Amino acid sequence: YATSFKQDPNVTLTNLTTAEGYPDFTEAAARSVNGVVHVKTKSISRQEYINPLDLLFGFGGRDFQYGEPREQLGFGSGVIISKDGYIITNNHVVANATEVSVSLNDNREFIAKVVGTDSQSDIALLKIEGDNFPYLTFGNSDALKVGEWVLAVGNPFNLTSTVTAGIVSAKNRSNVGDGSL
Repeated sequence: YATSFKQDPNVTLTNLTTAEGYPDFTEAAARSVNGVVHVKTKSISRQEYINPLDLLFGFGGRDFQYGEPREQLGFGSGVIISKDGYIITNNHVVANATEVSVSLNDNREFIAKVVGTDSQSDIALLKIEGDNFPYLTFGNSDALKVGEWVLAVGNPFNLTSTVTAGIVSAKNRSNVGDGSL
């Protein structure tokens, strides 16, 4: 896999293989899981509905009614990108949240502040209070090649510290997320 994964300027993961010639992701996984967080959100939603009597008997217009406010929970993953607690996550994870918290791999929990969001790129920046957090730095995606091994670490489906591997399947797809697919 690529040499672009770095945790600090003095440590770079290089192409590691097993005796059988397969990629060995154990070192990369061990170094990265502590920089990946579990993001939990709370939001209040009010569901709209149409009175069924309006549909059956044609009374009145199509006036929407609102149900009681309900607390909704959301979950996602994030990556600590600085030792002072800045975290990058997806905008759709924190959009409309009334409360955001993060859990670290060592089970510490923090209330997070949403610093900024960009719905078009689906990116959000969070901040937790503290220092000396384990963090990951951005690699150079321009240096990646189609077919190279990559590692993905996250918390899918509210599970913690999940690691998987795959290959870079394509680059420079400008139409992803614009609704044209």
